[in-house]
Amino acid sequence: MDGDLDLKPKVPLPAAFVRQEEALRRCREMLSRLPPMEGSVKYERAWGIEESLEQFQCLMKQHELQSSVGQSHVSVRQLQAKVCALQAADVAKAAREALGAAQPDLAAVMLEAKSAARQLSLALRMQKIKERHSAERLKMMEEEIKKSNAEMTSLREGIEDVSSGGGPPLAGPIGAGKAEVGANRKWFYCSDCHVGGHGQRFCRYLLKRPNWRIYPSERWFEDRNGQVSHCPLGKKAVDFTDETYFSRIAMHIKGRIWLEDKRKLYEFVPDLMPYTYVIQNRQWVGEVPEKVAPDAPPWPWFLKETDRNWGTSVVCCANPDECLQRSKDDATYVVQKHIPDPLHYYNGEKCHIKFYNLLVGLDDGVTWRLYTYRDGYLSISPKAWSPTDLSKECQVTIIRTKRINDWPYWDKVYPKCQAGVATVIKRAAEQGKLEGRNKVQFEIISADYIVTASEDVYLLEFNTGPVLKDAEDSPDVHDAGMVDGALHIVEPWEGGDPNLWDLAIECQGVPPKPEEFPSDA
Repeated sequence: MDGDLDLKPKVPLPAAFVRQEEALRRCREMLSRLPPMEGSVKYERAWGIEESLEQFQCLMKQHELQSSVGQSHVSVRQLQAKVCALQAADVAKAAREALGAAQPDLAAVMLEAKSAARQLSLALRMQKIKERHSAERLKMMEEEIKKSNAEMTSLREGIEDVSSGGGPPLAGPIGAGKAEVGANRKWFYCSDCHVGGHGQRFCRYLLKRPNWRIYPSERWFEDRNGQVSHCPLGKKAVDFTDETYFSRIAMHIKGRIWLEDKRKLYEFVPDLMPYTYVIQNRQWVGEVPEKVAPDAPPWPWFLKETDRNWGTSVVCCANPDECLQRSKDDATYVVQKHIPDPLHYYNGEKCHIKFYNLLVGLDDGVTWRLYTYRDGYLSISPKAWSPTDLSKECQVTIIRTKRINDWPYWDKVYPKCQAGVATVIKRAAEQGKLEGRNKVQFEIISADYIVTASEDVYLLEFNTGPVLKDAEDSPDVHDAGMVDGALHIVEPWEGGDPNLWDLAIECQGVPPKPEEFPSDA
């Protein structure tokens, strides 16, 4: 609608009309050259003082520029309407003169009058639309500035509150025991220290609670490799941040390597997993698999790097010798034969279960609680399964394909998956593989399970930091309820509920050594 007013006369017009046509053409050209009334900078939550100030300055500058652009758009539309008004007046004058002639051409007069009236009406309407659009855009930008200004005020108040002792106790060696947190605190604070994982996501969920605020972060130090670490401003403790040293609640389990590393996991729960062999530096370590007979029926073998997840390191081979050949120097792998008689999805595709767990270590350093989620996902291969097809599309299932709650086997399989993970956590705790802290620690971890046709389950691996989706990004299928429920279990509040989390087991681990207990960095 920007400037396409069709004012071409139907009959030859006087010189004044030609000048008006030229003026309207120039108006259209001016509108085409003006920048659009669209601000590119929008408010986004800032986690640091510098970031917040920079965003506020950008929003203010954008408001200033867009105000000028908007006024220019309106001015051109006003000029266009004035030109149309002059043209309408000239047409009216010409019509009066034509009607006084001896033989007036009434059809031509009416045509010109209608055309001029229509163009004037359109120009006035376009002027009003542009004025309203300009005002709306400026109002939206003012709202963005208002949000940014409110955030800076909140950050300043948070700094003042924490500095005056309104936050949790000191971080680091002193720690923050449960009794020291204080039930009468008005505000609780979270900070994003850019460690990665789900830290910022958990902050966003905690900030939905009315008594949680952002506490800004700052650069802490830079190592020899140029890696920059951040901490809460002033090296203060906060209630939650992804930098464990400064957090009252730790989002990483100490000893998680025993769950992440497939080789370490197999060391203490071999009875729950497919039989596993190890290759290190292109050599078998320990037991060597038997040679596959030339006339043996084909069956897939999997070569997996021990410390990588998401299927990125999985190679499907025809036999153990091929696994050895395809391994690399300076790498450690586990080798597993495909389970017998796998349970297929409806059209014969291979599938596995994404089973979600919440592991919580209490601040006594000894007690562990495992919760399992009653809903999960199936990962389904694109192609029907065949033991002779070694392609990833057939053998490797990675992507969460669909919710599992309508899968007919889920009611029978869920308790078996729950019991399997409970066994893993109980053994890891009793053997001291999971290490206690002097603060609450937690982690949402997914377990990959594959099921046989007889409904037995095999644990394949754990994924710390699994894929999680928020309602804002994926309205149809998301994990907002799971995350909210987990955070309510870890840090309860009056407006929360545990959602579909079930307490699977509470067990006791090995007490930390006294000299090691205070240090949890």
